[in-house]
Amino acid sequence: MSEPTVVFGVGATRAGTSWLHRYLSDHPEGHFRGVKEAHWFDTLEWGNFDFRLRVLRRNRARIAAKLDYARADPWRSKVLRNLAAHDELIALFERRRADHAGYMAWLCEGRPEGARIVGDITPAYGLIGTSSLKLMRQVVGAARFVYILRDPVTRLWSNIRQVAAGRPEARAGDLAGAARHVLEGWLNGREPAIALRCDYRGTLERIDAALDPRHVLVLFYETLFSDESLDRLTRFLGIGPAPGQTDQRVHAGEAVPLPPRLARAARARLAPQYDYVRARFGAQVPAQWAAPITEGAR
Repeated sequence: MSEPTVVFGVGATRAGTSWLHRYLSDHPEGHFRGVKEAHWFDTLEWGNFDFRLRVLRRNRARIAAKLDYARADPWRSKVLRNLAAHDELIALFERRRADHAGYMAWLCEGRPEGARIVGDITPAYGLIGTSSLKLMRQVVGAARFVYILRDPVTRLWSNIRQVAAGRPEARAGDLAGAARHVLEGWLNGREPAIALRCDYRGTLERIDAALDPRHVLVLFYETLFSDESLDRLTRFLGIGPAPGQTDQRVHAGEAVPLPPRLARAARARLAPQYDYVRARFGAQVPAQWAAPITEGAR
């Protein structure tokens, strides 16, 4: 069986990467494991093995609990495959070293005849350095990189609602208040992790420095769920066209109104990102990027 093309989804966070993973997993020429975000290269760069193992073990326990009521196939078989994917990845991270051959074997485990692509859709790869992006290109035979951009304020608000859901106010039933608090913190220079994920320019410049532009596809969330974008994606990956569930969103967040005052402040703060993307992509930038933001898109 010929070597597959490895698809890396490098972000952006809250910009359709879960939908992308599902689309490619369901594609007849795709083989993607039950762990959407492997976090292989960011964990190696940052050395946070303990954190990654805690997350994987917690997720594994959540999936294992489904076996109590997943008694019939194909659901039970899917749960078992997801458990196996977690167990194998946990074993890799427990070695605490750059076992790239093991990582590639993990990506390809169970790949059927006819599956031309495998992949790892980890938005955190948009935050890693140039040397790690170069490494991603080097450790696989053929790599393709997909980066999805979303209106900066809408993406930020979606990310903030996701983060806020774990804060005390949200657990007490006030998600809107928690989200406003997080956004105000970001506007005042706190929340550095959120700020990093807003930096489209930084990610694109690192990609430019590390990768062959022929191997990079930039898409826009606002036009992602369309036949035209799916055609671009499949041609870029060298696979046949396949319909997608373009009317479905995956892991859509709870809609929470974004106060106009905070929307204006966020747009002003992110103006350099809007300017950079428009200068770089011109007419490709969706019209929605110019619309006023009054409510978080799901």
